[in-house]
Amino acid sequence: MLKKYSGDKTSRLDEMFKQANAIAKCGHIAFRIYIIILTIFICFVSLSSFSQSGAPKQYKLLVNLRNAPFSSLSLMDYRERNNVIIKGNHLDRFKWEFNIPDSILVNSKNMLTLFVPQKDTIVNGYRQVRFISDFENKKTIIANFGIPDDSTYIEGEYVGKTLFENENVASNMGRTDSVIIGNLICDDFKVSIKNDSSDLAVRSIDPYYTWFDGGNNKLSYEDNLQFYIKLASQYPDSRYLISYLSQNLTRFKRKQDIQKVYEKFSANQKVTKWSVRIKRYLTDNFYNISLINLDSKKIEPLVQDSSKYNLIVFIASWCGPCKEEIPLLKELYKNLKPRFNFTYISMDYENRVKAFQDVLIKYDIPWRTLYAYKDLERVGDLFSIKSIPRSFLFYPDGHMEMMDVRDKENQKKLYLLK
Repeated sequence: MLKKYSGDKTSRLDEMFKQANAIAKCGHIAFRIYIIILTIFICFVSLSSFSQSGAPKQYKLLVNLRNAPFSSLSLMDYRERNNVIIKGNHLDRFKWEFNIPDSILVNSKNMLTLFVPQKDTIVNGYRQVRFISDFENKKTIIANFGIPDDSTYIEGEYVGKTLFENENVASNMGRTDSVIIGNLICDDFKVSIKNDSSDLAVRSIDPYYTWFDGGNNKLSYEDNLQFYIKLASQYPDSRYLISYLSQNLTRFKRKQDIQKVYEKFSANQKVTKWSVRIKRYLTDNFYNISLINLDSKKIEPLVQDSSKYNLIVFIASWCGPCKEEIPLLKELYKNLKPRFNFTYISMDYENRVKAFQDVLIKYDIPWRTLYAYKDLERVGDLFSIKSIPRSFLFYPDGHMEMMDVRDKENQKKLYLLK
């Protein structure tokens, strides 16, 4: 008879192999039967181990939106070139449940929004949920939120809607790489915020962290900086705060100011993807990565001639301000090309490459273009690309700096460089 074992799986297998040797001495048929049983047991153990270690972790979000004027709800991550939509499970009239794999949340814990997936044909628009908080007697509107815990519960009471006409509703249609003009209806829900370190609580204190000019902010640069340092000290483990810091690095006047904020975060947050982005920016390293040039059909470095100044401009086919900047860039190119190289970096998805090439033809762009569509996230992280157009100047000595060519002072600086 087989014995029962209470030890770990490895010990049980060792014991069973010992039994196999003992049974082998008793007879050939008994030995074969035992081997079959042992094989089945090993398969069961392997499958059990795989199911426990290989299955992705699920985060749960439960929302109770009392008196919501809609019957379907989805969760979307549309930031940082993501385009993930999760349909909510409608539990009853005003409750929805979302199961979110950790493979999504590892990059999107602070970039989620709730929206109604169907177009509202009555007002010819799309509906999005916003939360209204009166935490610490200050009214705050929160559109994006994070899922910091294994299980998160949000409860709100419908208080009305706000209509925004002629908005870019592309993200509500799952089209983050386009500009689609339409009506946006924001359904507002009042939420009660506890005085804790939850995602909504921290956002209620400052939904524009490290923007410096966000909302009705009237503080000076230095006062804002001290406030950001203080908030990071109070909530050192906030993924919302460190992720927003990583997106707004170019808003700081000095890199040492970024360091003063960054050093307040916990060790847990200093190993995240957002921390990596911040540390890269603080090192001021020159990242001469290589991307594809569809004209030459070759992989080429951003900077081919380091003896010259190199102006690298990140752009996309759907970006209106990028096209408005073209006449200025052409003027700079005409006057500076003996000492400067100009390069476009297309941040389009692969299915938009043809649209970007049409832009190049239409505007008769004379400088080189590289395409990042095979590695958009890495390129965006390396250069902290939150919005476009975004330009960087690479110096012959190897360092780089962000350079907004639309700024008059920066234009003067370019002309004075020898």
